[in-house]
This record gives sequence, C-alpha cells and structure tokens, in this order.
Amino acid sequence: MRLRLFNILLLSLFMSGIHLAQISYNISNTLRYGNGERAIGTTKGEFRYFENLTDIRLSLPYKITIGARALYDNPPEIGFVDKGLKRRFIELSSDNYLIRLGNFSELYGRGLALNLFENRSLGYDTWMDGVRGKYSFDNFNFSAIAGKLNFKDSIEIKRKEDYTIFGGGIEYNPLSNIKLGLAYIYSKALFNVLPKGIEITANTPSFYLSYDSKNISFLFDYSFKDSRQLNDNVYSKGRGIYTSISYTQPGIGITLDYKNYAFDERDPFERNDFTRPSRMLPFQNPPIVLKEHSYTLFTRAIHEVDFNDELGFQLEVFLTPSENSFLTMNASFASRHSRWELMNGFEFKKMDERKIIPGFSNAYSPYYEMFAELEYEFSDNTSCKIAAAKRSKILANEFSPGSNDHVIHSTILPFQLKKKINSWLSFETDYQIEFVNDNYNTSQQKFNNQLFSLIGIFVQDYTLTFRYEFTTNNYEVSKKRVWSAVEVGGRVNQNISFVIAYGSERGGQICSNGVCRYIIPFNGLRLQILTNL
Repeated sequence: MRLRLFNILLLSLFMSGIHLAQISYNISNTLRYGNGERAIGTTKGEFRYFENLTDIRLSLPYKITIGARALYDNPPEIGFVDKGLKRRFIELSSDNYLIRLGNFSELYGRGLALNLFENRSLGYDTWMDGVRGKYSFDNFNFSAIAGKLNFKDSIEIKRKEDYTIFGGGIEYNPLSNIKLGLAYIYSKALFNVLPKGIEITANTPSFYLSYDSKNISFLFDYSFKDSRQLNDNVYSKGRGIYTSISYTQPGIGITLDYKNYAFDERDPFERNDFTRPSRMLPFQNPPIVLKEHSYTLFTRAIHEVDFNDELGFQLEVFLTPSENSFLTMNASFASRHSRWELMNGFEFKKMDERKIIPGFSNAYSPYYEMFAELEYEFSDNTSCKIAAAKRSKILANEFSPGSNDHVIHSTILPFQLKKKINSWLSFETDYQIEFVNDNYNTSQQKFNNQLFSLIGIFVQDYTLTFRYEFTTNNYEVSKKRVWSAVEVGGRVNQNISFVIAYGSERGGQICSNGVCRYIIPFNGLRLQILTNL
C-alpha cells in the first residue's frame, strides 16, 4: 500500500511538472530529545528519548494535495518505538467533494460513534488507513470511510486491537440553522489478548441534531453500540447520550452539558478487566463533560472519565462585570449508574440504578468540581487572574462492605500576574497551591502541593522560565518533595523556534479529552526544536 501511494505521488509530481509555479509546499519538523533519569517509586534508571517528526504537504494544481509523515521515535518518551513512513495520503477536492486515500482523521457528530484523533503527548493515536470521501449538494452532505485501524494502548500493554472499519454519515440542513445527522460504523476486530486472540464484530449507529440561532445553541447526540465475540458468540450492547444547550448575549454566556454514557456497564469484578472486548471502542471518544484546565495542578486529574459507565452534567457561566474584567464559573458532577452489593463474597448484585440523574451517595462513586476564575486588566500592560476550585472524588469500596471508601478532597487556589515593563521586557508569574485530604494516605491524610513559576519575555522572542514545586506529603511515592527546572525558549526567525529545559518534573496522571496517562517523573535535560518551511 505504501509503495503504491508513493508511486502515485511520483506520477502526480511528474504530471504537474509543467505547472511548477503553481506548486506550494509546507514542511514542518519537530525534534525532541531528552537525557536524564526516570523514577518509578524509589526505583531510578537512566532514560534517553529521541523523537523526530517530519510532516510534508504539497499543494498541486487541480486541487490535489499530497502529504507524508516520516517518524523516528527510538526510543519515544511515551508510547512505542516507531521508525519510517508513518503517514501518507493523496487528496483530491473541489467545492462539493473530497476524496482522500491514505491516512486520515474523522469526526461524526460529537464523537459518540466515531472520533479519530491523535495526542502525541499522551501516546494516543486512532488515525485510520484507507479511503475517506465527502460529497455535498443542495442541503445534503454525505461522507464515507473504509480502511484499517491498528490500535495499541501505550499504557495498557495487553490492549492491542486490529480493526477493519466501514461506515458513513448523512447530514441534512432543512434550514440554515438546523442540522440533522445519521452515522453508521461497522467494525471487525482481532483483540490480541492472552491466551488467544478474540474476534469481534461491532455496530455503532448514531443520530445527532443541532440548532443555532443568534442567542441559543442546542446539540443532541445519541449512539448505540452492540458487539459480538465470534469465538464464543457472546453478545453485549450499550449506548451513550450527549446533549448541550447554550445561551449567549453581550456580557453573559451560559452552557449546560449532559452525559449519559453506558457503553459497557459491568459489575466491579468485570469493570476492572481493561482488556475486555465489550468496552467502548477506541475510535469512539465523546465529550468528557468536565472542564479542561490549563493550570498545572488541575491537569493532574484525580478523576478519570469512565465512558463505559458514567452520567453527569456540567454548567458553565461566563460574565463580563465590566470592560476590564471577565468571570468564569463552572460546576460539574458525575457518578456511576448503579449501586452494587457483594453477595456471599462471590458475586455482585445490582441493587439500584440511576437512569438520568447521577447518584450523590458514596455507593455511586460520585465526583464533583466547583470552579471560579476572575481575570482583570488593570491596564494595557498589566493583568491578573485569580481562581478557586473545590474537587471531591469518592471510590466506593464495593469488595469490603463496611470498610472505608476512598475519599479525596482537593482545594486549589491559582494566581497569575502578567506585566509588560517596556517594549523589550515583560514577565508572567504563576503561583498555585492545592490542599489535599486523602483518607487512603493513612499516615498523613492532609498535605498540600505548591507550584511557583516565573517567566521573563525578552524582545518578544525569547523566554527564560524558572519553575519550583514542592509538597508537604512525607509519604510521596517517589520519596521526593521538591522539583525544580529552568527553561530557555526562543524564536530564531519566523521558521525556527526552540526550547531547552533542565531540571526535574513531578509527573503524575495527566488527562486530556478523556485520555489519561501516568507520566513517569523525569530529571535531566530536554530539548525541542520546531522548524517550518
């Protein structure tokens, strides 16, 4: 397949040779290097990573686009060793159609049935290899995909799945501000799990609609999933619902999101089997209905969204009390669907089920977060942000009734100040403190984490950053309490930028768009060079 596509690339370039003046290109290269040590608990070891990613994109006459990615991850910081031609595609487009052969991403609705994307920083990639097409006429939009997806989970090593996928979607706009959509995905997969592989087939149809007006927006997305294990003819089914409504006018914005994900609700025994083939498929990725934060202490999430069994809501309000101030408030709540009870020490029985509203008692393992942030501009040269948040996570102890549930309370207070001194110097300072109460940290339930950073910006192109973090937790897994680093960054010209950092990073669980990874603590040198031509 790769050789055939490469031949097509050469033929296209040859045929377009008489139009060289019409050919444009873009080449981007990212080089990342690190040398130091990583620590798992108190065990330390030398670690070096080297990653080089080159993306090439050619725009040819007749609206033909050709692209390729050369990758050298050996070894990578996160994920698997990968070398060679990672991606390649050829695309032909016009005002009403698009055909792409090779690698591609895709999104239907809000991703309940299909959301193909990549997050390199977390080692997650669900791009497909095949053909993708779109066609539009009047008020209709048609799309179709076919190809293969080879998915490997960089954390759950046992999870390796090879998919053959066919699907498509139809969107209809009866009015300019109303959209109706239908999508259907069929997949056949081989799960490479021990002691033998498991073959499954799955169907994920979905329906979505949206409405947009000057002040109100509404979205509803529903997907159903059924899968069958061909080895033993075991059948499972699930479904997911996401809906959102927003209201905006000058000075105010209100958004309410709701999720009800039950793609594979299981009892506590089966829930902990991360290799089970009935789980939500990796090419599905709905909205998390939790606020995505940029503050460092917030990104170390204490809650990982379980798309197989979670329902909840999120309310966010934006206000502009004055011309110089902006206020954001967010509240989210989530829980499992059911309360389980262990019978005779051998099996679980579902005692109660929440079908629409999440459960507030400990038995439903609830999670909530309350957040508020105020940004104020004192002048064109000075601004600040101050925020406060309260988080609470409870994991019900379903295996030992009467024992303590795992309860974590966290209060975070961040503060940022930006100041422009003159045309060539400005700075930004950031202070965050988190108060934690974790009843499973039995020797010291209460402790705090603090982070301070100072960024100096020189002639708008160069930065010098100092970061210092410490914890009062005497029982930190790594037995370390202080982490510090210095970072220098800059833009050599319009095409080249770099970042060099030296020091220690705490690591921890990081989540983005529902994908969570545990980042192993690192101490040493990091280098990144970005080039665009």
